[in-house]
Amino acid sequence: MNFFTQFLIKCIPFATWIVKKGDTIKTIMSELKIFYEEHVDKVYKFFYIQCLDVDIAEDLTSQTFMAYIEYVSDAPVRDTKKYLYGIMRNTWANYLRAKYRQHVDSLEQIEDFSHYTENAVSKYEALSLAERAVEYIDKLPESQKIIAKLRFIEEKSVQEVAEQLGRSKLYIKTTQHRAVKNLRKMFKDPAFRSAS
Repeated sequence: MNFFTQFLIKCIPFATWIVKKGDTIKTIMSELKIFYEEHVDKVYKFFYIQCLDVDIAEDLTSQTFMAYIEYVSDAPVRDTKKYLYGIMRNTWANYLRAKYRQHVDSLEQIEDFSHYTENAVSKYEALSLAERAVEYIDKLPESQKIIAKLRFIEEKSVQEVAEQLGRSKLYIKTTQHRAVKNLRKMFKDPAFRSAS
């Protein structure tokens, strides 16, 4: 069952709103699907960039859309995108408050959260794969970390790394392979998982 199907199943309690509005369930679900598909990538990417955890990002994305449905069912909203991003800001602030048990007011000072989110996602997407992986490379065993940094960040050839470290090319290739294998386990960024 995909994420949107799970989302729609959670929307069933709001069927009374659909009936009150006078539209058919099919029409409303179609509108919800279009709205969801328009915004889900940016919402998910924002949460993922912030927490670097696929499960948490999915949960926060789901909470955001569920809250949107719940609030919109009470009254019509003029600017649905702005309203969604306001809910997203509050969802993130609530997550931070719960996780760190502290007040988060810097998010509340951001007037246009949709613009803020789009900038955060754009900056993240502009990073190279190596730049995204830096924090994970530091968690590798020492030999793998050194070789991964030389190969992926400094973009040195296998020959150059072998000469610099006084090791064979076979050792460099084997250690690099192990580093990539370990990084794939740690690094859940979809762009990294599909990279070869």
